[in-house]
Amino acid sequence: MAEMSAVPTAAIPAQPGTGQWESEGGALKPGMPIPVPEAILAVTTVQYRVGPYSYSRLEDAMAQLERLSRK
Repeated sequence: MAEMSAVPTAAIPAQPGTGQWESEGGALKPGMPIPVPEAILAVTTVQYRVGPYSYSRLEDAMAQLERLSRK
């Protein structure tokens, strides 16, 4: 079965600590990265979006695009 979920559209909040001085060459100190235990594996995934829906399989996204083009 296709994985399908509505993706809400939300405004991105302003980064805390930014101000007028940012355009004058100032910068924020980057936060410390969180160490990841060796037992945890980070995996990048691809998502295909068609309208308000998100698909993990290209075939499903293509099928949705075809359905929308028939309307």
